This record gives sequence, structure tokens and C-alpha cells, in this order.
Amino acid sequence: MQVRDVEPVLFISNKLSNPNAGTESQLLNLINHLPRDRFKPKLLVLQRSAFTDSGALSCDVDALGYSSLQDPRTWLAFWRYARRAYSEGYRLAHIFFHDPSIIAPPLLHAAGIRSIISRRDMGYWYNKWYLFVLRITGRFASKVVVNSRAVGEIAVSEEHIRGDKVELIYNGYDLPENAQQSLVQDIREIKDNGLGPIIFLVANFRPLKRIEDAIQALSLLSKESVDAQLVVIGSGDWLPLESLAEGLGISDRVHFLGGRKDVKAYLPFGDIGILCSESEGYSNSVVEYMQAGLPAVVSDVGGNREAVIHGETGFRYPVKNVDQLSKHLLFLLNHPEIAREMGSSGKVLAVERHNLQKMIGAHVELYDMVLGNTDCSHISGEY
Repeated sequence: MQVRDVEPVLFISNKLSNPNAGTESQLLNLINHLPRDRFKPKLLVLQRSAFTDSGALSCDVDALGYSSLQDPRTWLAFWRYARRAYSEGYRLAHIFFHDPSIIAPPLLHAAGIRSIISRRDMGYWYNKWYLFVLRITGRFASKVVVNSRAVGEIAVSEEHIRGDKVELIYNGYDLPENAQQSLVQDIREIKDNGLGPIIFLVANFRPLKRIEDAIQALSLLSKESVDAQLVVIGSGDWLPLESLAEGLGISDRVHFLGGRKDVKAYLPFGDIGILCSESEGYSNSVVEYMQAGLPAVVSDVGGNREAVIHGETGFRYPVKNVDQLSKHLLFLLNHPEIAREMGSSGKVLAVERHNLQKMIGAHVELYDMVLGNTDCSHISGEY
């Protein structure tokens, strides 16, 4: 039996500050769970952060020291690093976020290192300059990993990535029973306050998340004398939305809990999960709702169309349509048995599609393919 050498793999990111954010958590899952008898990961960040300096990562971390694409020193420093990495045996790099995916592919290619780019959103950050450069530098990448068909379509249509380069690998997650549990006393108190079922929204405060739509939908339910509460978990300045809830007279029913590391310990206390974003690649929050057995009501955008099967695991509604959002919530609140059935169906789908080991295995196959260790030509089917 042939024993394979352990392949060093370089992961490249910009500034890795929040390990609980969507892309960051998937990158860390990949680093933490890659089989060490096959691959030895190292992380290169363009900028240092308290997290990457903390020693909490399961691999070595290097910081480039430069990050501006307009600064020639960034390109020179990266070129020197790439040459050194090649001399140390690196033949493969996996790149996350858009700035590294501009600078890294051509310089890695010149140094003799093959590269994979990850795309995990609908390109809300695109502008003419980015697209012009990405359409050039993307040619040097061996593969592009996407986490939804919608993201793959955007990469092909906007960045002009060749379709045969695109590989669909869904996000992978630990099962809730393997997640660290906590006392979560705050959610227990909300559950027992007598103000109605709990609707969860897990998202950091960003305008494109449209969390105000959830508050307005709750206001419509309140006007219909329907008891329900909205619990928002995420980081950010919530004062404007707190003011909105107060102005609508529902401040006692809207709870902002801030960022939480143990989101999965909170969700079993809920009845419905929602997401109102105007742009989504493939939401971690929606998968977490499904894992917790919650029906999901989400805006009909991007990867949400794959994540939620309308009428089976939840509902989709036209983005910004608060009236339709409230109607879906009203239906689920008035039909708890159907809501539980939808939640159960979503949980089955989450286990089948988003198994962590399945995600890791797909990346192992992809790395072997790019390195020439296998003859397989496609990992996850056409996107």
C-alpha cells in the first residue's frame, strides 16, 4: 500500500478578526478538521488581529504586514513570501476574501504554486475596478469553490470564471449535540415571560441584512393581536433598531442579545428562524435554524433559494416585502404542527447536505485533484 506524503497547504485571508462570522468560521472549520495525516495547513493573513495573535488557531500563522492593493510593498512582500513558500514545499494555496484573491493567484502561479479561490457571497462588494482586475487574476486560479449554485452563477457571469473551474461544496457544520452548551439564562427568561413564541434572527448589524423588516413585520403581527417576540443575535450598534421598536410600541417584544459564541445553544428555545437580507451567498444562520429544527422564513435572494425549500422547510418571500413576511410568520404561528413538520424536514436536509465531514472530504478530494494526486474531474456535480 502506497503511503502518501503529507502535503503542506497554505490558506490565505485578509484580516481574520471574528472567528464566529460566516466565511471565517468555515475557513477555521476547514483548517481545524483537515486530516493531518494528509495535509499540514498554514494560515497567511495580510493583516494581523488579536485573534490571529492569540495562539488559538490549530496551525501556524504568518502575517504579511501589508494589505493595500495600491501599495507596491504589498505585492513585493507577497511575491517574496510566495517564493519562500515554494522553497518550503508548498504547491497549493486556498484563498479567501476578495483582496487576497486579486493579489495571490498570479503571484502564486509565477512562483509555481497552484491556487483555489473561495467565493461565498453574491458579490455585493463588486465595483468596476474589482471586476476588471478579478477577470484577469482569476485566470490564474486552478479552481473556484462556491457554497451555492447562485454564487457559482455570479462568479461565472460577473468574474468570467470558466464554468469547468467552479466546484460546489456546501458549508459544513458540527451537529448541535456536539456544540458547547451554556446556561443561556437570558433566553430562558425571554421564553418564560409570557409574551409569546420566539422568532430568531441571527445576523450582525449591517444594512443589507434589513433587520428593520423583521421589526416591522412583528409590529404588523402585534396589530393583529398575535403574540410573538423577536430575538436578534449578532454584533453591532443596535440603538437605531431599538429606537425603531420603541417607536412602533413593541420594544418589550424585541430583544437584542449581542454577539454570542454559543448560538446553537439558544436556537432550541425558538419557534421560527428568519433572515431578511437583500443579498446572501449561503447563510450560516439558515443552516443553524434548520439544525435546530426551526422552520425558516427568508428573503428570496441568492443562496436562500437553495437553502429553504418553499412550503417544505419554510417559506421564501420577496425581499423588502414586509407584508408577505408577516403573513408567513402568522401562518406558522397559527399552525404550530405544520411549523414543527417544516422544522423537522429542514433538520433532515441540514444533516444530509451540511455534514461537516462531507465538506472536509470534498475539499480533500479537490486538493488531491488540483495537486494531481487523483484523476477525478469533478467534486460536487454541476453548480
